[in-house]
Amino acid sequence: MGYTNNGIYYCDESKDREKERVKYKEKGENFCSAPKHPAPKKILLECGNHPEDAIFEIDGGRVEEHQFFVLDSVLVDTTCLFRPIVKIEFSSIIYLDAETEKHCGDNIDARPFGQKELEADLLFELIRICDGQKECVQSWRYLKRFEIEGDDRLEVEFSEPFTVTFCDKVCPGCCEYKMVVSGREFEGDFDSLRVVKPDLSALAQGLCDD
Repeated sequence: MGYTNNGIYYCDESKDREKERVKYKEKGENFCSAPKHPAPKKILLECGNHPEDAIFEIDGGRVEEHQFFVLDSVLVDTTCLFRPIVKIEFSSIIYLDAETEKHCGDNIDARPFGQKELEADLLFELIRICDGQKECVQSWRYLKRFEIEGDDRLEVEFSEPFTVTFCDKVCPGCCEYKMVVSGREFEGDFDSLRVVKPDLSALAQGLCDD
């Protein structure tokens, strides 16, 4: 139960809950140690270090190949946690500005006359580094495709959020997590392609900690 006063919510414990607290106190036991009232555990919260936007280089409307960016990194020390589990949270905004015209008729690989397409294919990877050992623990593919039929030119300018989460069970110790992005395949004439406002954070807790 609860009540409000001047827009502020207050918790009002029931009489039964108050009696239960007294009963545990008389026994010398912790009320929050009961199975239905688990005691809160210690939680570590770490924020990312030096986030950097990914601004893809474009030459003549074409996104250059083999581009790779470290968006953000976070350091997590679980040395004092027993059977630690780490939850990684990442958010960003993807911005794209591109256009295309109909394919040339003498291109044997061209699509049917009048059909146009824009495509951006990105790969996000979560890298974990523990004791000098680097490992990709999870990856996410971002694929955005636009198609249109007709003689009109296709122009696209948009931005949208890209967010992911991942839970990682690790051995106690100090580990660094990095979120990186790389380009895979692109189609169309690009004016701009960016991944901006990256934010990486981590929550860590011991599964068996008291």
